[in-house]
Amino acid sequence: MSRWIAVLVTLLVFAAPGLFAQPPFQAFMYYGNLSGDLPLYTTCDGTTPIEDGRLIKIFHDTDNDGPDGTDPQPTVCDVPPQCETGPVGTHNYNQFTMNGVAQLEVAGYFVVELDFRSVDLLPPNTSYYLRVYEPDGTTVLWTSTVKTMASGPQEVTWTRSEWTCGAGGPQCIVRDEQE
Repeated sequence: MSRWIAVLVTLLVFAAPGLFAQPPFQAFMYYGNLSGDLPLYTTCDGTTPIEDGRLIKIFHDTDNDGPDGTDPQPTVCDVPPQCETGPVGTHNYNQFTMNGVAQLEVAGYFVVELDFRSVDLLPPNTSYYLRVYEPDGTTVLWTSTVKTMASGPQEVTWTRSEWTCGAGGPQCIVRDEQE
């Protein structure tokens, strides 16, 4: 009997760090050819799928009013992507690039290579959306609908009807604090 207790205690000691180290949310995000969804194109009325390497930024809809200019990008942890030192409430990244050809062999789609995570705390509002940018990196081409992350691991997908083209225009870029 005492052997079994010793084995059980040993297993719990080794398993406990893994059980408690889970991020509050862990989202595998992608936009793929689900049910015949068309790729995202280089122009609103175009037919040329967006090439790999195009910037996609994640935004935090902190006020629950949908995509707008007041939404910040999530704060990235001190040492991404593992974020072992936090700080609490940060995220492992806040942007990535289109990679449909590399991951799915078809342009105009993406699959995150690393789950998007929050560090040690589920934010009070877990609503996020994506923006795909023009090659200049400042003009928004596509904006997704808002998705709410649940606690724990999950898949987050979008259909073609959940993307709006051309909304937003150029975003302001602050080059120094004097602007």
